[in-house]
Amino acid sequence: MKPDWLKFKKYPHIGKPLTKKDTKWIIGYVTDEKKIAKHKFTPLLHKTITQRKFRANSSSKKNPSGKRTRIIKTSKVRPIYYPSHLDSIIYSYYSNELSNAYNDFVKDKGYNSSSVAYRKIRNENGKGNKCNIEFAFEAFKFIEDHKEEKLSMIVSDITSFFDNLDHRILHSKWKEVLKVNDLPDDHYNIYKSLIAKRYVNEIDLYERFKNNLIVERFLKNDRTKIQLKRKSVKKIWYLRKERVKAFCTKKEFFSQAIDLIRKEKPCSHQHQRCRGNCEYRGIPQGTPISATLANIYMIDFDDKVYDICKKRMAFYQRYSDDLIIICNQKDEAYFYNLIQNSVDKLVNLEIQREKTKIYRYQQEENGFTGGIVEDEVVSENKQLEYLGFEYDGSKVRVKTVGFSKFYRSMKRSFRRGIHFASKPENKSHNLFEERLYKRFSYKGAKRRMIWKRDPSSESGYSKTNEQYWGNYISYLNKANHVMKQINEDDTIKNQYSRFWKNFGKEMKKAYQEIGENVSI
Repeated sequence: MKPDWLKFKKYPHIGKPLTKKDTKWIIGYVTDEKKIAKHKFTPLLHKTITQRKFRANSSSKKNPSGKRTRIIKTSKVRPIYYPSHLDSIIYSYYSNELSNAYNDFVKDKGYNSSSVAYRKIRNENGKGNKCNIEFAFEAFKFIEDHKEEKLSMIVSDITSFFDNLDHRILHSKWKEVLKVNDLPDDHYNIYKSLIAKRYVNEIDLYERFKNNLIVERFLKNDRTKIQLKRKSVKKIWYLRKERVKAFCTKKEFFSQAIDLIRKEKPCSHQHQRCRGNCEYRGIPQGTPISATLANIYMIDFDDKVYDICKKRMAFYQRYSDDLIIICNQKDEAYFYNLIQNSVDKLVNLEIQREKTKIYRYQQEENGFTGGIVEDEVVSENKQLEYLGFEYDGSKVRVKTVGFSKFYRSMKRSFRRGIHFASKPENKSHNLFEERLYKRFSYKGAKRRMIWKRDPSSESGYSKTNEQYWGNYISYLNKANHVMKQINEDDTIKNQYSRFWKNFGKEMKKAYQEIGENVSI
């Protein structure tokens, strides 16, 4: 059986992709400590992901449909680093090893239940492991169980978390979790590869090899077999369409493009006194091991904050760089200063005060109500938000930003389907409806095992060990089920009750547009 850490990635990188046929030698190589100690890591592939932000403009007039206009805020740019295919598997294996070591280290610690991100924590009341739904539920349930008190919720996130990790603290905590005085050679090589942050910009690599990229194609007259060929691709956004599997081989990269390698600078200051004196900080965000190291790095912070919260009957939870403290209102200022000072002194990071949100709730004549604190005044216009959910003192709902992304993705997929269905070579002019139903309707929400074509089987298919995890509606169904213990009704289900109707409208509109395009 294939180990959990062995995952084959499909994104194009430096070097040809690995396949299941390589499983035996990969496992032998990755689990050999001596080989990993001498392994030469390929530079990471760097790209940026831009996330658009829209916010309601409460001061504007409503449009004819009765809705407020929205402000387009500055887009959030997130740098992502992708390791090569073999390096990714190495990081994944050591992430698994470190995760086991971390779980063993914290199993008897109080904060074991507070550090929750990227860990396999069994769900006591159901199947499988917990996810952000159960973790958010734990926070909201604490509030529900303490409604007789005047409560404050402090929600904060650490500024540029992965970019600012102190290398010395990371090295020290890594050793502490492994219970060693010095990092083993293989672990130290992993550590060095991460703090070096050697990378190549994806656009630069594409420009260098765009006339000779490695693509995947079916064999002529046999669509059951594939081969790798060379092809020129005109635009970088055609990589997926052209099924590009690699920009170049490793040999080609190190002989023709070594000048593209970049290394992160210690700081952006140009003053002479800064040169050579500023410390290197941070590790790449996006590698399979980054999340595990985040938990290891925060050990001292988690230990101190949890211990104080326990003494003061407060609730503490950290999900990667997002954290929440729920306490009595009289302790609000104390805990606010605690996280600010502890982040600085214990982990050498920073929490931006303007990004720290405080909410207050208490029992009033009309129930348990409250909202965000702005200029020392509680505003009910904005309710508690945590891990993708919103809580107003009585009901838990999914944040609307998730629905906006869902609808944008659905409309984008329909537009793509219209484009291909309108082409003259597509005689049926269909929309590939099965894909759309699978991604955006209740018909694709059921989780099931994956079956693949198998000529040797009587049915022509055989069952695999892989599982289809469903779609966004699967997530919403689970959220509705879990939060029902608080809501006592289908509040979340009502939020997405119009999905099917809107899906049908998009389908009808798409076929009308296809008909118009074909008739031209």
